[in-house]
Amino acid sequence: MISKLGFIHTAAVHSATFEQLVGEIQPTCAVEHVVVPALLEQARQAGLTSAIAQQLTQIIEQLQANSVERIICTCSTLGGLAETLNPMVIRVDRAMAEQAIALGSRIAVVAALASTLEPTHALLKAVAQQQAKAIQISNYTCLNAWEAFLTNDQASYLQQIAAVLAMIDQVDVIVLAQASMAEAAKLCQQNIPILSSPRIAIERLFA
Repeated sequence: MISKLGFIHTAAVHSATFEQLVGEIQPTCAVEHVVVPALLEQARQAGLTSAIAQQLTQIIEQLQANSVERIICTCSTLGGLAETLNPMVIRVDRAMAEQAIALGSRIAVVAALASTLEPTHALLKAVAQQQAKAIQISNYTCLNAWEAFLTNDQASYLQQIAAVLAMIDQVDVIVLAQASMAEAAKLCQQNIPILSSPRIAIERLFA
């Protein structure tokens, strides 16, 4: 059993979310958070550069030095890269992607940040290929919502995402591309399953 879990976040709001989830699902596990908003901004402007990889490597090594046994990268933009740097790192959306593929072939991806789309697509396609399953992905963006997130207007952020969620039809499952979107599912009437990564990731880790 994991006794100490590390998190790499690009927004401080995630610390409380994952602290609460770990406390609920595996209360004996200690938690350490590293918050680096600048890395997401760098990735948005210049892509996943070698400089970002180097900074992530340093963060991972520091967490390892602090006796962390597994690390979750909660940023969808950086998660794929982080996984390639060290086998103890898990991207937060991997378990969600696996669940989405299991639920159906027509998948809606909802994102408030354009840089999240490509890595989310790549993950879904890789998981589908592993399961020898053909999938069809449709994108739904709510880019204006990100401005609300940046100004800490969580209510507006989630309401704008919920408005997009309510419009989606003719898919088997909806995937929320960013961990910060999780609570939006509670704000809309939708008969299609809506998946968000935080709880699914922590439950899978401790299953």
